[in-house]
Formats: sequence, structure tokens, C-alpha cells
Amino acid sequence: MAETRSPGMLVQGLWFLSPQEALALLQGDAVLVDLRIDELREMKAFAVPSQFSLLHPVDPELARQLPKDRLLILADSSGVYTRSAAAVLAALGFERIACLNGGMLAWDQAGLPLATDPAALLHGGCACMLRPGKRR
Repeated sequence: MAETRSPGMLVQGLWFLSPQEALALLQGDAVLVDLRIDELREMKAFAVPSQFSLLHPVDPELARQLPKDRLLILADSSGVYTRSAAAVLAALGFERIACLNGGMLAWDQAGLPLATDPAALLHGGCACMLRPGKRR
């Protein structure tokens, strides 16, 4: 059963935020935790003031570097890995955790701020031939 409250939606004890809700909180003191691999972050990054990179699956030792006094908004490509990452962080004592519903796909579709590297974008006629653009 889902319970709603502004901002976000509480589902089974975990907060899920729309991209717009996440952006509003990230313009304050929240921190985005990007769970995507380096290549994906190089192609298209969240353009927000405060963010950390923490690959999925979450390494507990690296996770300890995250601030415990700020809201952590977990994000990946589509929202698939945020729930398991939140479970790891909660087990480490983090209490202020939310997930970006839909990940980078939803963020991009909403037209929210991005930082892109045109040289890192993939190019090709079909998915089997995609490759990064030429580096300068």
C-alpha cells in the first residue's frame, strides 16, 4: 500500500521522488548519489549542486563517505537499483534516504538540468554498432 505525502510517495517504508521533487530538494541541502557506471555518467550527468558517485552494488566502505546529516537521493539509469542500494545504506545507519523514481530516464524526459559530453555520447546506425564519439 502506498502512502502519499509531499514531497514524494512512501512505498513499503522507502520514499520515491518525482524528478521535479528531487530537483527542488537538490537545490537545497539534499545530495544526489549516482549509482551508474562511469561511462554512463560521462555521457549524461545530473547537473545538480551536490552529488556523489557510488557504483551499484554499493560498497559499504565507500558508502561510509556519504554525509549522514543530509538527505541522500539515490539515482540510477531507470530506478531499478535504488531500492537495493537504499537497503545497504539503511543497514549502515543512514536514515535520510529517498529514490529518484525513474532514474536518469525520467529526469531527462522531464527536461531537467543535464551536463553532457558530446564526445562521450554513443553514435551508430543500430544498437549493435553503438560506440562513443571521437575524443578530442
